Amino acid sequence: MASVPFSALFLSVILQTAILWSIGSSQTTGFTSIDCGSDSVSLYTDGNGIQWVSDNNLISEGTSIVLPDTSNGHVLSTMRLFNGSQSKYCYSLSNSAVKAEAFFLVRAWIYPGVNPPYTPRNADGYFRFKMIIDADQWWDVKISYGRGWWWMYEAYVRAKRSEIDVCFARTTPDGDAPFISALELRPLPDTLTSTTVMNGTNRSLACIGHSNYGVPQSGPSYVRFPDDTLDRFWTCYKAPDSDLTSTQETIVMSAASIDQIPEKIFQTSFVGSQSFTSSWLQLEANAVHYVQFYFSEIDSFVTTSGMRVFNIFANGDLLSTEGPIDVFASVGANAAYTYRKPVLSNATGAIVFTFTSTASSTFPPSVAAAELFELREINELSPTPIVTAVEAIKTTLGLGRYTGDPCLPVGYAYDWLNCLSNGTGITAISLSNYGTNGSIPAELNDLTTLTEVHMNGNNLKGEIPDLSALELLETLDLSNNSLNGSIPSYLATLKNLKVLYLQNNNLSGTIPTALLQRRQASSLVFEFSGNPSLCDSINSKCSPSQSSVQAPQSQSSKSKSSTWIIVGVLVIGILLLTAALGFVAYCIYKKKKESLHNKVIHEGLPEVELGGTKSSVTPILGNVLPSERRFRKFSYKEIEITTNNFASKLGQGAFGLVYKGLLDDGRVVAVKVSSKTSHEGSKEFLNEIDLLSRVHHKNLVCLLGYSTEEKQVLVYEFMSKGPLSEHLHGPHSKNNYGLPWATRLRIMLNAAQGLSYLHEGCSPQIIHRDIKSSNILLNDEMEAKISDFGISRDQLINKTGAPPTAVMGTPGYVDPEYLQSFKMSKPIDVYSFGVLLFEIISGKPPIFYLPPSKERISIINWVKSSVFRGNIDDIVDPSLHGQYNVESVWKVVDVALACVEIPSFKRPTMSQVYQDLEEAMELETSQVQDLPTDAMTSSGS
Repeated sequence: MASVPFSALFLSVILQTAILWSIGSSQTTGFTSIDCGSDSVSLYTDGNGIQWVSDNNLISEGTSIVLPDTSNGHVLSTMRLFNGSQSKYCYSLSNSAVKAEAFFLVRAWIYPGVNPPYTPRNADGYFRFKMIIDADQWWDVKISYGRGWWWMYEAYVRAKRSEIDVCFARTTPDGDAPFISALELRPLPDTLTSTTVMNGTNRSLACIGHSNYGVPQSGPSYVRFPDDTLDRFWTCYKAPDSDLTSTQETIVMSAASIDQIPEKIFQTSFVGSQSFTSSWLQLEANAVHYVQFYFSEIDSFVTTSGMRVFNIFANGDLLSTEGPIDVFASVGANAAYTYRKPVLSNATGAIVFTFTSTASSTFPPSVAAAELFELREINELSPTPIVTAVEAIKTTLGLGRYTGDPCLPVGYAYDWLNCLSNGTGITAISLSNYGTNGSIPAELNDLTTLTEVHMNGNNLKGEIPDLSALELLETLDLSNNSLNGSIPSYLATLKNLKVLYLQNNNLSGTIPTALLQRRQASSLVFEFSGNPSLCDSINSKCSPSQSSVQAPQSQSSKSKSSTWIIVGVLVIGILLLTAALGFVAYCIYKKKKESLHNKVIHEGLPEVELGGTKSSVTPILGNVLPSERRFRKFSYKEIEITTNNFASKLGQGAFGLVYKGLLDDGRVVAVKVSSKTSHEGSKEFLNEIDLLSRVHHKNLVCLLGYSTEEKQVLVYEFMSKGPLSEHLHGPHSKNNYGLPWATRLRIMLNAAQGLSYLHEGCSPQIIHRDIKSSNILLNDEMEAKISDFGISRDQLINKTGAPPTAVMGTPGYVDPEYLQSFKMSKPIDVYSFGVLLFEIISGKPPIFYLPPSKERISIINWVKSSVFRGNIDDIVDPSLHGQYNVESVWKVVDVALACVEIPSFKRPTMSQVYQDLEEAMELETSQVQDLPTDAMTSSGS
């Protein structure tokens, strides 16, 4: 039995010295070939008429390396090494043929050399890095060095615009630096069978190999341009004369003309015994492939049909299900014939094709050539408006070294961008102390999904541009620059803005009063010190440079001014007297009203009987509020007494500041004071109180009372151990051991049970507003309860007919589908809960920076990359020191992955999530029970 082995990584020993002198990019239309790492004057034409150019004018990043060993020819004597910290490095390939929807072959040559400029990071001696085409991961490179081997990778792609980005990236932030020896681009007709498959399936094709079988020992090592007008690289597998047949006759090409296969390939064939195999190894496991076999009946002894008839099997299964192959019966002698089929690789990443004669066949099977492709999914590029805006920002700030798609593939966005997982938006720009200059790009205003902009510590000049379209913006840090002009008043209209840093610039003029008022109300952290020409109108702090120098007034002008001052003082005095009289009358009225209630002013709701017939607002739920669940209504004065004038601050949430308080009955409480002045309106706020009165569950924080005087206030039961976030990321996480895995499981179960109750046991109008670790509160027994649940934003929309005014949620926890529709739903909660599970497992926040590149990455993408590698230890919080059941952790990871599925209909319900987490707890507890007694006790003297 003859065997013809194949491998994507073994295009090496056969093809050595002679070949590489003829690799290149010629004057043929649409051909581009790049000699990577060569000097800037490198421009030459090889023996095949293919012209090579240096990459020095195509990319500014990376280091040019000249290898000490040059036995493989001019092209592979240099490389470009990308040893910086960027997330990826891209060549933008373009020529007169590159336009949207056109098909191309992209080819990369990689040669590490016998003695490479640096050694692999991995102990096994392999270099590992990624190659990317546009928004798609092309190949995970794994190559060795020291053997004189080189590697070639090909892909068939369809251009999405007038250029094709070919990028190189580390597999991990501390992984091997990628490198490249040569790049080639070749146009492909849209009439090829392979490109027709691409068009019909909307897939790209990773080329596993173009293989020319049965080549004589004296024949070439490869076939390519000019024999192949498309410059496909056909690897020639040489065979002894006893295993091949050949001819000098002209081959009738009509059957294969659409694929433009070189005639010489059909003039030789491999002929084995009655059965032989062709093995393709090291493929992607269980992946869809596409194979094209090429045949020609060139044996003069085969003169009629039925003399050479055979079947083809793939991994033991019949591939030629339409019937045995008889080339002579199909096209006659000396004529090209093609057989094409999709085929799956097996679980080990192999496809073994077996050619077997039928019982009646006189001659054994034969084959001239084959092509194998893997079908790959195509991802759309980031939307054009986003790319256009980012390109303008790069130009303004001098960041031209960043190339390729700004957001895609997922995990390979520019290291100063945080993008939505689907690439449809940018949520953060992080350019703190980046050494940029220029002005603040006006195009920031086009990135309407931004929640954070950090451009502090640079040398930015000019005025702050119009950013009024950034309605989701929460943080704007422009401090420590050289900005001038005034502070724009529109900043006060950005309702989600929580942090505004403008200190240490050259800003001037009067600070908008609305910004100062928000600062005083603690709804905005606003810093503006270090701007000597700014004027604080509220606190009467204006620098001398801002006081205008006026001309001397005439005597008559002074007299008129004095008259108006006197009139103004009188008017103000009258108004103050009227206000004082009104206040006295109100106090008398209030005292009388209190006596009518027999001094019981805090039991039930005397002002508004929520849910009952006396309510002055229309409750969303119509049931009467049970008397035992009525909340205490506090006056604002009582809130001040309860909190000791707001002396003990516990934290801050989306609602506002949270203070510790003590009721007159001795109960410790958490008092939430809204940072907004009746933002929701009293009707909506009281309706929400009505809704919350109907919610009671052991895993939901209990609401005890409220106040509507001066500010909206909610009084909750106090959870002594504080929020979960502090135990994962705060001071509690700094001890030697963090929360034990069993405790984390119990917390997850508690939260899932509470949320399941909200979803399944309550009105659909009840929906969680922000499921995150800071809203999971713990008591002395480390039992968890959820806080901050409330009315669905959709309910408010339906009542008012108005669109939402802001995103409900915290960056990192928010479902990408919600950012597109602003439609609240239960699957949005499930998504946030999935992020929370990842956070509890890993101890990392939903968005964090990867060292050393400081790439901003979401926890979902980070976990998925580890899951893909099958390494659970990379995910688990190191503070657990391995003290967990691996199966239990995997179970929770699986649950979390299901929760963040896109689209949302694929996600489980919270009830199902709770059941699955119970299984994880059973796995954990069963392991503990199975341990021997001495294994459960500490050892030591």
